[in-house]
Amino acid sequence: MNWWIVWLVLFIVGILALGFYYGTKIKSSDDFVMANFSLGFFPICGSIIATALGASAIIGASGKGFTMGMSWFVANLPYVFFSIFLAVLLGSTIRKLKLYTVPDLFVRRFGKAAGLIPAIVISILYMTPTFGMQIVGMGSILTSIVGMPLTWAMLFGFAVCVIFTLMGGLPSVAWTDAVQAVLIVVGLIVMFFLGLQHVGGMNVVLAETPAEIKSFLGISKTEMLNYLVIFGPFYLVWQTTWQRLAAAKTEKIAVRAVSVGYILCAVVGFFAVGIGVIARLSLPANTSADLVYTNFMTTIAHPAIGGLFMVSLFAAVLTGATSFLLSGAANISKDIYQQWIAPNAPDRTVLKVSRLSVAGMALLGLGVALFIKDIITIYTYALSLSAVTLVMPVMAAMFWERATKSGVITSIIGSFIFALVWNFIGRPFGLHEIIPGLAVSFVLLVIVSLLTKHSKDEEVAAYYFAYKNEKDPVEEMLSEEGKVLDA
Repeated sequence: MNWWIVWLVLFIVGILALGFYYGTKIKSSDDFVMANFSLGFFPICGSIIATALGASAIIGASGKGFTMGMSWFVANLPYVFFSIFLAVLLGSTIRKLKLYTVPDLFVRRFGKAAGLIPAIVISILYMTPTFGMQIVGMGSILTSIVGMPLTWAMLFGFAVCVIFTLMGGLPSVAWTDAVQAVLIVVGLIVMFFLGLQHVGGMNVVLAETPAEIKSFLGISKTEMLNYLVIFGPFYLVWQTTWQRLAAAKTEKIAVRAVSVGYILCAVVGFFAVGIGVIARLSLPANTSADLVYTNFMTTIAHPAIGGLFMVSLFAAVLTGATSFLLSGAANISKDIYQQWIAPNAPDRTVLKVSRLSVAGMALLGLGVALFIKDIITIYTYALSLSAVTLVMPVMAAMFWERATKSGVITSIIGSFIFALVWNFIGRPFGLHEIIPGLAVSFVLLVIVSLLTKHSKDEEVAAYYFAYKNEKDPVEEMLSEEGKVLDA
């Protein structure tokens, strides 16, 4: 019996059935994109884990452990701290503003024109290539399981992902994420200890692994600084976290679930990097970094167990893809269509546009996966430019009442151009463009805001302070309907 295929078929049938079930319950665009703001601790926490631990976080982390060692764990940690910081400090404000997307914040605070560029940056520049990365990841996994040609494997993964997302929206994604999170966590931990047993135990690993691979600080200070910044500030504006905070049925659930989810991501990240370090004692030194995890798995695990672990990996990649599609679809349907094209469109039309947006983004992402070879480079640019252009304006909307629309738009455009130029001239002093880009964004925002006046369509407020004593509108709504449960 081919256990790899058995587990994969069972998994795909299960998630499609769940997608169909929740699809029958989707009645509005809020249901589709935000699960009608009614999710509890388990689906929120699980969704955070499963979405954050996509192709790069598992396959990539194991590969980095194989080539770079434990330094990668430290370099990758800032996203955990920044995400928890966001939840604890701004989670309440995001919920009280009832924000669907990051650009939604720009529209409310600085006017409609200020939200258009962030919507395009997030939906097209970030979400689309990120979805393409997940398609490549799914294709690679399917190829290793069943020997299917990579192109056909990517097309199959694409079809499963799009059908599942179109049917059930966020409710199905969040609940399957929760189940997948358990598979991911258990699978990686068991893999780690099976790997240790396979190579002879921890003493053997410590004795035979080079010092720079074992060290948590085995790379240069400049390289470490670049990684810390790359994987830090961006997560203040990572729309996936914002949507999970907003979709929870109470503030307490939102903050706790997101915080616990990211803490568990750090734990899982440690084991993923550790698997790569252990694999150095078993796999050939010239093994491709992207194949370390799957090759090591097939080496040490019986197919009956390994098939389940492989499914957990496929689940991680699939859930990342679905979340990126839904998040980008919210930008297109809410921030672009509803704001600029049809402000008075009925909810049924917005729901239809949300589903069409999922399909359109998926096709574009598939094109990226099939025809653009260096997806990782594109993804890195997308992450960098998103952080450089959005972090400072978001912080200004939350904490600085004097910020103006002119200052924000100048900051977004100016920092975007600066980051491109900095990268083009070869990253002087070895610094990644995020570091000087954020500085330029801050300077432009402050100077232009101080030199200009608020426009008529601005809501002049520092939202963190203005909404500090407001009640949570979702809790009030659900309380009136008698649906709030104890956290």
